[in-house]
Amino acid sequence: IRSPLNAKYRIEGYDVSNISGVFATGSMVVFSGERPDRSQYRKFKISAVAGPNDTAMLKEILSRRLRHREWPLPDLILVDGGKAQVNAARSALDESGFSIPVVGIAKGPKRKKNEFIGKIPRWVNERTLIRARNEAHRFAISYHRKIRNRFSRFNSKPIPK
Repeated sequence: IRSPLNAKYRIEGYDVSNISGVFATGSMVVFSGERPDRSQYRKFKISAVAGPNDTAMLKEILSRRLRHREWPLPDLILVDGGKAQVNAARSALDESGFSIPVVGIAKGPKRKKNEFIGKIPRWVNERTLIRARNEAHRFAISYHRKIRNRFSRFNSKPIPK
C-alpha cells in the first residue's frame, strides 16, 4: 500500500438499500483524498441474493467490484454497518485474494453516534470517513428510489413498504 500521508489516497464506501429485500441495490462511492470523485461512483443491482440479507448483498457488491481489475484498487474500504458488514467485506476480499483494510461505521445502539469497527489508518480522519459513509448511503437510496419508481410506473400493483 502506498503511504498516503502526502499523496492522494482512495477510499471506497459501500452501502445497500432495499425494502425487505425488494428492489435491492448497492452503491460504491469514491473519495480521492478528502473529496468525493463522482466520476468513479458505481451502482449495483443485487442479483444473487433473495430476501432481506444486507450482509450477503454487501458481499455480492464487493465481490463484483473486485472482479473489475481495470478499476484502481482502494487504499481503504468503508462499509455502512457493524461487525457483520465488516466481516462480509473481509470475506469478499479474502475470496478475491486482496488485502485491503476495512472499516465499518455503525450508528450505535440508539442510532445517535458513530461507532467505528476496525482500525482506522493514521492517514485518514474520522470526519472524512463519516462523509464517505453518508455519501454512500445517499447514493444507494437515490438509486433504490429510481429503480422502485421506474417499476411503479409500469406496474399497477402496490409496492411493498
